[in-house]
Amino acid sequence: MADSASNASGTAAIASALAEAQRVAAWGLRSAVELGRARGFSWRQLADLLDIPASTLHRQYRSGAAILSAPESRPDDREAPSSAGPIPRAFDSFVGRERELADLSDMLRRTGLLSVVGPVGVGKTRFAAEWARRVESSYPGGVRWVDLASVTKPWQVTSAVGPAREPTAAGAALLVLDNCEHVIDGVVDVVSKLRVTAPEFDVLTTSREALRTQGETVMVLEPLRADAVRLFATRALESRADFDPGSWAEVIAEICDRLDGLPLAIELAAHQMDVLTPESLLPKMAERLDLLVHARRGAIGRRRGLRDAIQSSYDLLEDTEQQVFARLSLLPGGFDQQSAAAVTADLILTPARVWALLTDLARKSVIVTDAQRVGRFRMLESLRAFGQERLADAGELVPTQIRLLEWLAAFEQQLLRHPGGDELTMIERRVVAEMDNLRYGVDAAAAISHPLHPNLAILLSRFLANVSDLTEVRRLLSDVLNNPLSSPHHRANSLSWLAKNDTRQGDLEAAVRHSNGALELARELDDLDTLATALTSVMFTRGSTGDLRGGVQVGDELIELLLRMDRAEVASWVLHKQAWLLVTSGDLAAAREAITESIRTYESRTDQTLPLADRFANHSGMSLLHTAAVTATMQGDDAAAAEYVAAVLTMPVPDRDTVLSAIECAAILTVRQKKHSQALTLMAGTTAVGRPVQAFWTRQLAAATSTAQHAIGLTAARAASAAGSSMTVPQLIELAVRGGRPNDEDPTGVLTRRELAVAMQVASGLTNAQIAKELSISARTVASHLTNIRLKLNVRTRVEVALWVSRTGRQAEAQRSLMGV
Repeated sequence: MADSASNASGTAAIASALAEAQRVAAWGLRSAVELGRARGFSWRQLADLLDIPASTLHRQYRSGAAILSAPESRPDDREAPSSAGPIPRAFDSFVGRERELADLSDMLRRTGLLSVVGPVGVGKTRFAAEWARRVESSYPGGVRWVDLASVTKPWQVTSAVGPAREPTAAGAALLVLDNCEHVIDGVVDVVSKLRVTAPEFDVLTTSREALRTQGETVMVLEPLRADAVRLFATRALESRADFDPGSWAEVIAEICDRLDGLPLAIELAAHQMDVLTPESLLPKMAERLDLLVHARRGAIGRRRGLRDAIQSSYDLLEDTEQQVFARLSLLPGGFDQQSAAAVTADLILTPARVWALLTDLARKSVIVTDAQRVGRFRMLESLRAFGQERLADAGELVPTQIRLLEWLAAFEQQLLRHPGGDELTMIERRVVAEMDNLRYGVDAAAAISHPLHPNLAILLSRFLANVSDLTEVRRLLSDVLNNPLSSPHHRANSLSWLAKNDTRQGDLEAAVRHSNGALELARELDDLDTLATALTSVMFTRGSTGDLRGGVQVGDELIELLLRMDRAEVASWVLHKQAWLLVTSGDLAAAREAITESIRTYESRTDQTLPLADRFANHSGMSLLHTAAVTATMQGDDAAAAEYVAAVLTMPVPDRDTVLSAIECAAILTVRQKKHSQALTLMAGTTAVGRPVQAFWTRQLAAATSTAQHAIGLTAARAASAAGSSMTVPQLIELAVRGGRPNDEDPTGVLTRRELAVAMQVASGLTNAQIAKELSISARTVASHLTNIRLKLNVRTRVEVALWVSRTGRQAEAQRSLMGV
């Protein structure tokens, strides 16, 4: 018994000593890393000193554990054991990517060397393995799979590939080199030699960065869109057999959207369905890096979770790249060279260096190019979350936010300095491009109580009003009025814009109260621009409440004041606003005179060689031409009206209400051309979308509608109106500008045009909110259409809707081919 006690005591002492050694080693590791980082060493440099992967060092540092590595267990600096083996076995089904799988065969056939490139978590390894299994029988020499994840030095790639690179007499062979991003130089060396010594080999690599070697074809693997929901549903059913994807379709689509369609993130989220529901998971997306970890192990994909996967990409970046990456993570709306320079201003980078870093980060799949806008990039949301953690850890979050706020706030001053012309067009386009970043800036400024919050909130509200997001505009401006940091200048401008918003929402009592309050504050300030905005607000409010002459008189006072102070540009803007009141009061001759003068002043600042739509392509110019179109339409000057309408409807300026009114002008002109069915379709379409319409214009539309209905009869009129009620704003614009019937009808006759448009956006992988923005309708309307679509098609899920769209598209194409179209 004594011996037993002695042994137990000895074991405890040894365990205690080992624990103490581990504790001291862990403390030493943290101290050494902190000292090295303070002296400017990168994670990669520190990892090289320890001869371990940077991801291992960072993981041990974060976890508080030591690194106990025996020298004899390290691989030789010159060699690494062969990593060649069979194609990794998959233990679950492969979802989607059918088009990419087919494309890969054709692309590889052309050059014999293809790199599958994409961001972390996009599924490169799994995709390559699936393709290799499908084509294995077509390679007599076999498929050789080499996983380079464990190789730490470029010069070890040759030994890691080992016998897999040896020529074969059996015929064509395929060599797959997986996870190449951290040893690209070594991979390029091996591949270059192999293509000379063994031309019978096809080589497929997977990497976050292309090899950029001669003869290489690159396939960029994008995140999933339409197949994202199907992947989630498939993996959720694997975790929980009684899971019902159909009843959670909308929430699952939103989760997939929040996760950028990344297969790794989607699968990790779906595996949570054994303990959560989609509804309970959705609010936790902000915690994705901690929440989304592997609940199971498999042959493909050994990382522990989303954070570890992103960390491995981050560790491969140089120090400056890491700093830029972290700062770019503040920009949810994407970025170009200018916005990137704004948030990285503290790094003292030249414009050329900023651009070089952006392109390098894109090539390394850390950021992605914006397919819609050349020269612009964006960061996937999961990477943004990781980048903001790094920024916060470095104590740079708030300083970077402040740099962003100051850059965004400069747009307000630029708009004041350039009230019209080409300069205004460029500034407005910049603001529209940065709208999501501006939203973030408003929230960030509020969170840190920054004095620029009122400026940014007013700027954002002005642009949101153009897309009729009136509820959000009211909230933003109310926040400014309630903000103790707001100056009298801010309050006066907020009240002016709030009055305009009240009028558009039909709350005329509030509009009068707010416009009068704005004018009272503005008269106490030595600021002509604020006074001009307040007087314009009063002018419009009086006109909206029926005091049209009173509104015109206020305009006269303001114009006289501006001309005395040599502010002809601002006076021209007010003259245009005054012209609208003259139109509503019926004084068309005076309105036309005011419009002509305003257009003359506006055009003096533009390039006269450009088309009309390009010369006026900003909110102010669009509004001016719209007023001109309405005036000319009511005067019967159809030629001038048609020119103005065409210009407004072809401008790349987001102002829904102005566009709808221009479509109605086109409808009235169409009635005069005896195209009565088209006119009724256009008017029914704008009515279905909906917006506030003044009484004088309602009378014009009613008269045109009556004329068209009597011309073609009640039955035909109803059919034409029904067609318009189901059309989207882009479809209405197309019909108004080009005439004739649109070609986007459902060949099966099941769905209306509006429902078909929604179904097509669903097939593109968009959420309800994104579809609403794309089609200029509310998210609630999208949900209603989607319910009708499911009922008509007798389907339950968004995936089934997408499949129907695909089949219908093929059917329409077949019909066109048979008809010789």
